[in-house]
Amino acid sequence: MENRSKHLLLSTRKPRGISTALLTGLLALTPMGPLQAQEGGSAPVQVIEPDIEPRSISEADIDSEFFEVGAFAGMLTIDNFSSEPLVGVSAAFHATEDFFLQFNYGMSEAGLTSFEELSGANVRLLTDDDRDYSYYDFLVGYNIFPGEIFFSDSLTFNSAFYLVGGVGNTEFGGESNFTTTIGTGFRIVLLDWLTVHVDFRDHMFNSDLIRESQLTHNIELSSGITLFF
Repeated sequence: MENRSKHLLLSTRKPRGISTALLTGLLALTPMGPLQAQEGGSAPVQVIEPDIEPRSISEADIDSEFFEVGAFAGMLTIDNFSSEPLVGVSAAFHATEDFFLQFNYGMSEAGLTSFEELSGANVRLLTDDDRDYSYYDFLVGYNIFPGEIFFSDSLTFNSAFYLVGGVGNTEFGGESNFTTTIGTGFRIVLLDWLTVHVDFRDHMFNSDLIRESQLTHNIELSSGITLFF
C-alpha cells in the first residue's frame, strides 16, 4: 500500500516539471515590449507623414442640362454624284446619362455624275433645282464609351464616343425617299453648356435616278458646336 502511494506521488510531480520547462521556453521566445526596447537602448521609430496638398479642379459635365441645340458643317458624298459641302442644324434630348434622342436637318447640292462629266455640257441628268439635296432624321443615340480626353497635364475634358441610328426622309432629284441612317460620333464637353461634335453618318435609301431601285449610301462627315440648356 505504501509503495503504491509513492508511485502516485511521483507520477503527479512529473507533469509539473514539464509544464515549468515549457513556460520558461515560451517566455524566452516572447518579443520584448516597447518599454523593454527603450530600456535596451534602441531608437524610437519616427513616422514621416507625406506632405501632399489636394489639387482643386473644375470639371465641366452635363449634369442638369437635358436639351441640346446646335449647327454643323462638313462634307456629303452623294452616291453616283460628287462630294459637296453640307450644312445643317440639330437638336437633342438627353433622356438618361447613356441614351439620347436627336433630330437633324441638313442641306447640300449635288454636282455632276461621271457620265455627265464625260458627255460634255450638253448632257444633264438633272436640272439645277433637282440637284438640291436635303434630309431630316430622328435618331436614337447611345454613349458607348464615356471618358476623358487629355490635352495636357492640367487640361482635361469629359468626352463620349456614341452610336446613333434611326429613320428619316431625303429630298433629292425630284424624289422623296424613306431613309435609314446609322453612324457614330465623338463629343467633347468644353463647358457645362458648350460641346464640340465630330460625326459620321451613312444615309441609305433606294433611288431610281441612275438605276431602278438602287440602294444608295450617302456618306456624311461633319463637325459642329452645340449648346446645352
